[in-house]
Amino acid sequence: MRDMEAFTCVMYGYPRETSINSLRATMLTSMVGDDEKLTVKSKVDLSKLPPSKANLIPHIQRVNHRVAHYKRADKAMFWSPKPYDPDQGWVQTDDCLEPLWSSGPPILPPLLINLVEQTASEMEEEEDGNKILIMKIFLMTMSRFNEYLGLIFSHKPLE
Repeated sequence: MRDMEAFTCVMYGYPRETSINSLRATMLTSMVGDDEKLTVKSKVDLSKLPPSKANLIPHIQRVNHRVAHYKRADKAMFWSPKPYDPDQGWVQTDDCLEPLWSSGPPILPPLLINLVEQTASEMEEEEDGNKILIMKIFLMTMSRFNEYLGLIFSHKPLE
């Protein structure tokens, strides 16, 4: 896995870097500025950052699963693990196969997730009466989320 991390760093133009999370921090610091913090007004395109290690691992597992099938395509029958087996990068929910997006803990804290879900359910339940008030609550939630992101990205990741 370490080699895949190093290869991903090379793909993003940093051949001397070997840790994907360190690369994310380096790139974000260069986008925002050395002494600056990430805020709502920061003009940063987060889509240009590489995936975190927790997101890269299941992606590599999914790719490896598919490539293993392609490499054996000339054989009439071959054994392969099910996509939803452990370490294949997929999860089975009901009768549906979905990608495992992250192998690590959730990015957002549980309290923030609960607040957003509660706000969304309140917006769905509300007919016409207080939609403006609920929208203000939602915007405050998003403002807190942006502050939280600023805290996350203002520090180097732990290794």
